[in-house]
Amino acid sequence: MQNWAIEITNSIDSKLEGTRDKDIRFYRIDEFKRNIARVETFSKSCAFCAQQKISITEVVDKIDEAINVPGQTRREYDRLISRLSTHIQKEHGFFTPFHFSYRYSFVGMVAGLIIGYVLINFNPGFWVEMLSIGFIIGLIPSYFLGSMKDNKIRRAKKLM
Repeated sequence: MQNWAIEITNSIDSKLEGTRDKDIRFYRIDEFKRNIARVETFSKSCAFCAQQKISITEVVDKIDEAINVPGQTRREYDRLISRLSTHIQKEHGFFTPFHFSYRYSFVGMVAGLIIGYVLINFNPGFWVEMLSIGFIIGLIPSYFLGSMKDNKIRRAKKLM
């Protein structure tokens, strides 16, 4: 049972041997393989991961059909990979690269624009400058905070 992830990954590689690299990237095969390894790791302590092993083996049996022929098997594959990614993010703490940088930057831009609007009320003659200052005040610190958190995630090797 220890080699389950390796066997599944090898099966995927053998079934998709003649598939174009463009299709492999588009259908997120590499992400699927990484999630298979994570499911193997967490299946001992997580009931959902243990349950998904069955779904993974069913989809892998028909993965060549799912990639090459549109239809029900492709929808099953898409649902499985989305379900796995969502679960691994929410329950096991894995994140996409730059997740916190983007999220914190957005919040910082919104907060900065609000600060800029408040500054406009104090100096109504300089509305463009005040809005720009507020934008910068919100964006720069939030981006650095997000980057620090992303670096922490990278050091912990918790990247999707």
